[in-house]
Amino acid sequence: MNSYGLDETQDMVIVGVGPPALAALHDAQEAGLKAIGIDKGPVCGALVKHPAYMRWFSTYDKLELCGFPLVIEEKNPSRREYLKYCRTFARQFELKINTYREVTEIEKIDDLYHVHARDRFDRTYVWKTRNVVLGTGFYDSPHALNIPGEDLPHVSHRYEETHFFADHKVVVIGAGSSSAEIALELWRDHTDVTVIMRSKKFHTKFWVEPDIENRIKEGSITCYREADVLEITPDEVVINDSEKNEVRVPCDFVLAMTGYAPDTSMIRQLGADMNDEKNKPVLTEGLETTALGLYVMGTLCAGIDSNVVFIENSRDHGARIIQDILSKRSTSL
Repeated sequence: MNSYGLDETQDMVIVGVGPPALAALHDAQEAGLKAIGIDKGPVCGALVKHPAYMRWFSTYDKLELCGFPLVIEEKNPSRREYLKYCRTFARQFELKINTYREVTEIEKIDDLYHVHARDRFDRTYVWKTRNVVLGTGFYDSPHALNIPGEDLPHVSHRYEETHFFADHKVVVIGAGSSSAEIALELWRDHTDVTVIMRSKKFHTKFWVEPDIENRIKEGSITCYREADVLEITPDEVVINDSEKNEVRVPCDFVLAMTGYAPDTSMIRQLGADMNDEKNKPVLTEGLETTALGLYVMGTLCAGIDSNVVFIENSRDHGARIIQDILSKRSTSL
C-alpha cells in the first residue's frame, strides 16, 4: 500500500478524506501545492456508514466536485453511486491519499506540523507539513445513552439495512430524521417497531413527518413520547413514560439513533480557541483556527449543529482554505 508524501514537506495535509477533502486535494494540486490526504479507512469511509440503500436528498448537480460530472440515471444518487463517483474522482486526478492510516497525534515543532499515524499492522508514519486541515466529521462519536445495558450485543448506534431485523421486535430510540426513516423502513419490511423519544414530536423532513405520524396513529408503529430510557436488558427496554410510569418494552434489537458528537480533541490539543457551548472551533473566513496553519472543513466546522453542514455546502471549503494559504504565501514573499 502506497505511502504518499513522506519524503518531502507538504504544503497541506488533510486528515479525514470525505468529499470536501477530495475537492480540496484537487484544488491544491491545480494551485501547485504539495498536498496529501490521510484516512483511517477507505476514501469517503464516513459515507459507507450510511444505510446501504440510501439515496441522497441533494440532487446530483449539488454533489458534483470541481465540475467533474456525476452521471446517473436518477436525479438523486444512491450511496453506491456516489461512493463510486468519489473513487473515480480520486483516480481521475491521481490524488495522493493514504488510506487505512489512523492519525494518532499532531504536534507543532517550530514552523511545521508533524502528523503521526499508524497502519493496521501498527507500523508508524510521520508527515511534515506547513498546514493541517481536519475533516474528520463526527460519525465515530455517537451520543451515549449512559444507561445500564447500552453495551449489550443487541444494541447499536448504527443502522445498515432491514434484513438484520426483519420479523423481530426492534426498539428505535430517538426523534430525529434517522429514527423516523428507520422506523418506517423496518415497518415496511414486516418488523415490529417501537419508537421511544424524549420529545413530543419528531424532528424530521416535512414529507416524512406525516408518514411516521400516520403509522403511529393507525397503530402500525408504537411510540412512547416524553419518555426516559432507564435500562436495556437482553429482552426489554425499561422506560419511564410521559406519566412517569415504568414500562418494560419487549425487544430483540435496540437501535439507539441518538446522533453524534464531533471529536474536537485534536483541535483543543493544538491550542485552538473553541466555542464550548457549541463545541465548535473559532474560525476565520478562510476556515483557519486560532492555531496558525490549522484549518477545519466539513461538518467539524459546525460543532453540535452538524446537521447544517452538508456535502453541497461544504464542497467549497477546500477552495477557501487554499485561497487563504496562497494569500499568506504571497504576503510573505
